[in-house]
Amino acid sequence: LRDRQLLLWLVNGRVMTSELAMLLIGRDRRTAQRRLRQLTKFGFVQGNWAGSTYNPRGQYIYTLSAQADVELEAMVWPDGRPDAAQARAGSGPTHEVATHDLLAAFLAAATQDEGLVAWLPERPAARLFDNYVRPDALAVLRSGGRGVLLLVERDLGTEVTATLASKIARYRNKFAGRRSIHVGFVVEGERRAESVRRLIRSGEDTGPTIIVTTIDALRADPFGAHWSDGATKPPTRGLTPYATGVTEPLLGPGCLDEPDALAAFDHRAIESVPALRRL
Repeated sequence: LRDRQLLLWLVNGRVMTSELAMLLIGRDRRTAQRRLRQLTKFGFVQGNWAGSTYNPRGQYIYTLSAQADVELEAMVWPDGRPDAAQARAGSGPTHEVATHDLLAAFLAAATQDEGLVAWLPERPAARLFDNYVRPDALAVLRSGGRGVLLLVERDLGTEVTATLASKIARYRNKFAGRRSIHVGFVVEGERRAESVRRLIRSGEDTGPTIIVTTIDALRADPFGAHWSDGATKPPTRGLTPYATGVTEPLLGPGCLDEPDALAAFDHRAIESVPALRRL
């Protein structure tokens, strides 16, 4: 079951590290690495070292093999993907891993009262917006009974100012007046954070709430990390809720041990989480 769950998660997640696998199946790193090696031996996944300016030493990542990718998609969607138009290639694997680092941080920090309700990777998230905006991930969080909606933009410092400004403008056009939708830029350091804050302040603030934080702050305390728009600095748990009295189950370490948990990571979450249906 765990092997099957990891493979099906990869259909949309696209790339995985042993650390993320460890959290998804709730086992120690050695067990997760052994399972991934076995899946590689069977030909379901392939492993490669990937490096970049973001991670110059590189890290070992796993992706579905070409044949497994085709066959698993056909098994999941025998009539074709519901989001076929949005399934085109998106971010590169190094960028996807950097985004998944946030998922790993939220899973590791989950408690009985605070955690993720849903996490849509780039491909299923794009279905919501017809590619007009294409967040790197879409997170639905619950802290107590407060639900928070966060569109994640994982910034590695490679995009020029004009590209960032255009991205912010599209979000403001798409979600004008909707303060309970947050667009969160997660950057590598404080210098880049200040650059993003200047862009946020320079445009007409019509909504949504556009904020920025650093990856180090999120890794240290995902729900207590402070986000800034240049004027305010609320923690993640203090962001404007889309609803109160939210009771959806939370995702934590070992979440994929539940067969139905995959629905929180793909297109089915759009139907099951009211905040996503409204989008």
